[in-house]
Amino acid sequence: MSCQPANFIAGYVVEPGAGSQHGATCTGEPANGLCLGSRSSSTPGAAPAQPLPPFPFGWFAVAASADVRPGQVITRRLAGRDVVLTRLRSGRLAVSEAACPHLGAHLGQGGTVTAGGNLLRCPFHGFEFDLTDGRCAATPRPYGPPPRTARLAMLHAREVLGTILVHGPDRGEPQWEVEEVSTDPDEHWIRLRHNVIRFHGGHPQEVSENSVDLGHLSILHQFAAVTVRRPLETDGPYLRSAYSARLARVPVIGHLNVDFDVYVDGLGFSRVETRLPDLDRFLGTGWALRQLVMPAPTDDGTLELRLAVSVRRPDRRPSWLWTAIAYLIRAAVMVRFRGEVNSDLKIWRHKAYLDRPTLAVGDGPIGPYRRWAAQFYPENAPASAD
Repeated sequence: MSCQPANFIAGYVVEPGAGSQHGATCTGEPANGLCLGSRSSSTPGAAPAQPLPPFPFGWFAVAASADVRPGQVITRRLAGRDVVLTRLRSGRLAVSEAACPHLGAHLGQGGTVTAGGNLLRCPFHGFEFDLTDGRCAATPRPYGPPPRTARLAMLHAREVLGTILVHGPDRGEPQWEVEEVSTDPDEHWIRLRHNVIRFHGGHPQEVSENSVDLGHLSILHQFAAVTVRRPLETDGPYLRSAYSARLARVPVIGHLNVDFDVYVDGLGFSRVETRLPDLDRFLGTGWALRQLVMPAPTDDGTLELRLAVSVRRPDRRPSWLWTAIAYLIRAAVMVRFRGEVNSDLKIWRHKAYLDRPTLAVGDGPIGPYRRWAAQFYPENAPASAD
């Protein structure tokens, strides 16, 4: 059997002539191996789909770079375990597992950076570990030479846009990197402001899916005139798209037309570059916004969602005045950003993940997004919807 003849849009099948009110139909085997609508949230008594694995692979934000000062040791939670972040006195960042390999003491609870600046000292027995490779470099009396097999498990970490990213959930060698972009003050970007939300009931894939779910922008967030400027493109772990919209209820300006360029690097790091033609007309050309959306699974079903905002000001004098205005805009954008995310939170906390949802014209490329997202799970992970 096969899906009923229909329009084939963005990887899923919809009924002929269907608008945003109509779902997909399927009576058996899907065309091209793709079919939606076999399980619908609107069907009374329908069993919930198998949930997503809780810990996808990729780069996940655990702190702002400014959170870890030289000589400081702090603990963060990622993928069901504690990780320890240490800033060497040279400024280099090191991230390790929390358990001392000697007898299991938590290195984030009383561990210290040695005076030399490159070793992490365990508070329990004083073993010292080289934070470049994890080997035990020194032991105090009455111990003998450092045990050759005592090696602290080090994790791969990067600092991107003032944010500390850790690769997980395992310690395997990263196969890709988050794209670097300029934060050069000469380009007039002000410092990122971070905001963290912790909640139960979320998943990185569900959060990142909002970047392609065009339908919810109009309904939940009440964006008007949502238009695709660049269709979704994927390249390995990278997903790119662009769209325009009009925002209502903007103080002073009123309606605000915006152009969004969306860059999704794995399931833990999304960057939105925003141009504001109306703001340019109001305050002069050269303004831009940068918003980061960084969901990190701390435990099964529990998410730490880190938001960050920066503003690029025009290259105009007096620079102190335009910098001050940029900081005011950043504060206003963060308030609105947090408000929009709070609307999403009410959905994320209670929604079910359906691996075969009933999609409709107007949803956006959710099917292609989920096929792309499937690469971030072990081979036995459930297939994404199409």
